[in-house]
Amino acid sequence: MKNIEEFVDKLIEDKKFNEQDSDVIAQMKNDLLERVENRINAMIISKLDPEKLVEFEKVLDSGSEEEIQNFVKNNIPDIDERVAAELLTFKNIYLG
Repeated sequence: MKNIEEFVDKLIEDKKFNEQDSDVIAQMKNDLLERVENRINAMIISKLDPEKLVEFEKVLDSGSEEEIQNFVKNNIPDIDERVAAELLTFKNIYLG
């Protein structure tokens, strides 16, 4: 999660919003974090085999952050590359 926060901070900096009111920046950061996380989550769900979705829901409901990450890594072998691609796409759209 920390890496995503750093990614969003860099987007705000690149968009030159860092001179705005701190409340506005905080709201923008929250909005961007939510949008990035939604994109990543949608990609994860789309890449999981349908029979794994039920198992994934159980891990989401009762698992730790580490268990969730391990499940995703074990079931989507190229997850790091896919997340990087989602972040790059998001950045290109946002900074457009």
